[in-house]
Amino acid sequence: MSTIPYLLHRLGIMRKALFTIVLATLFIHLQCKKDGPVTLFDMTYVLQFDLPAALNTVQTHFVEFPKVPTRIEDLLAENQRMPEDVGVIEPYVGTLETVLFPENLSFFREIFVEFLDGSQRYECFYTPNVPFNAGQQLTLVGTISDFRPILIDSAMHLRI
Repeated sequence: MSTIPYLLHRLGIMRKALFTIVLATLFIHLQCKKDGPVTLFDMTYVLQFDLPAALNTVQTHFVEFPKVPTRIEDLLAENQRMPEDVGVIEPYVGTLETVLFPENLSFFREIFVEFLDGSQRYECFYTPNVPFNAGQQLTLVGTISDFRPILIDSAMHLRI
């Protein structure tokens, strides 16, 4: 019978310890602040293009989009911001999907989206090693670069 009070005592200590751990975790979480910049708005672009039939899977193929409007003036006006309010423009996520035909995108090996600035290339999104059963939609991962100098202009030059 003496084990029951001992177990209740231990259970009370465990409850107090668990409560203290939860409280400390909550306090630490509430005290943490993001070091990065605040998101002011999203810059979303939709580009459609056709791939010719019978692409050679051994060769590298490029699709270029010269002078794509960035619509930066409209985005700034919509969000009541000035160009100097924008500190960093970082890519978040990109998507490549088939629209007209239910085609599996696994015939790609790698996909890169680059900004072209004269002779300079800046990788913006990528998806190395496309999965074998990719389906009709691929998610492209954004790089950790600041593209403010390119996207603050009225037009950009893209290459996929």
